[in-house]
Amino acid sequence: MGHRSGRRVAVVLALTLLLGACAGGSSNPAGGSGTAERVTVVPDFDAPEFVVNVYATDTGYETPVVFVPAGRYIKLVLRDHGSQEHHYRVIGLVPSRLRWAQFPSIDEYDIATMSDEELLAAGLDMSQPIDDLEHVLHHLHLMYTPDKPASPSGIKPIGTEVHGWTRPGTQDVVYFFALTTGTYEVVDSAHPEITGQLVVFLPPDATLATGS
Repeated sequence: MGHRSGRRVAVVLALTLLLGACAGGSSNPAGGSGTAERVTVVPDFDAPEFVVNVYATDTGYETPVVFVPAGRYIKLVLRDHGSQEHHYRVIGLVPSRLRWAQFPSIDEYDIATMSDEELLAAGLDMSQPIDDLEHVLHHLHLMYTPDKPASPSGIKPIGTEVHGWTRPGTQDVVYFFALTTGTYEVVDSAHPEITGQLVVFLPPDATLATGS
């Protein structure tokens, strides 16, 4: 076989391998470039809640990429370690059973001025010894609401997105089920230059929803 024939065979072989890879050789289950196939699971009501702590600073999130399991009840605790208002808004993820924790506004001054009956109605029994007053105040009559008021800057979360906001030295707690896997972008609505990602992964014991 001459040099030209050998070169022609090599070219044909290379083209064959290339076309085969393009046709069905991709290891990506979704067939897309760098985008995994999303699946939807059913919520696991018996599993314990999955707690995620997010710390916002004036330069960014201390953990820019957060991982949560699909199907578990997520408790996302957003804490403000900066000097300004900060937000944690997850774009594209539609949560299930979204709730925000609403903390009571009672403080030490209220305790000093309220009657025993008023304190008892607020959930504080002053006849019992209290070792950590700050901790007790933090959890008095903790409620969970499907709505979150607007922040001081006027940015209001909507009920179809995971979106928490905090002021310096405070925290926000958001509860939700994330039922669809995938990587979702996160943005600080008050500081758009601050971004992150929330990755919803498929745990091995998850039950796929019908049609997934």
